[in-house]
Amino acid sequence: MKKPWLAIIIGFIITILVIFAGILVLFFLPASSNSVEIIAEVTKISAPTSTPIVRYTWIPSPTPLPTDAVAQGKGFQIGNFAQIVGTDGEGLRLRSGPGRSYGVNFIGLDNEVFRIIEGPIEADGFSWWRLEAPYDASRNGWSVQDYLQIVTSP
Repeated sequence: MKKPWLAIIIGFIITILVIFAGILVLFFLPASSNSVEIIAEVTKISAPTSTPIVRYTWIPSPTPLPTDAVAQGKGFQIGNFAQIVGTDGEGLRLRSGPGRSYGVNFIGLDNEVFRIIEGPIEADGFSWWRLEAPYDASRNGWSVQDYLQIVTSP
């Protein structure tokens, strides 16, 4: 009497071995000459950098006031510090040039302190001083003397 189940088990084992051998051949045989090699190229792109904003201030032709005309008793002179006062919370427009026709660079707030860096220049019936924030040189502009008060230090 033959044992048919033994033939089935042997056939199953042979089938598994053939499949396993096929998988090994696929993974471990050297690549044929017809294969295509793909090479990826990586290009490093630097992150963008910020470009500083450069503002050019045109100095108008009005002549500066003579030294004796400057209110020396009030201490307005280049290098001193001035504080914004009397705007009733509206702030003071610091302009790109000494006069009302110039654009506003920014608005300084009451009690904000600036260094006087240029002036005075008489225009539009006011004495104008160029101010600069001691903590940020880009915050600068021309302001009328009427809303400034000299302080001893920032």
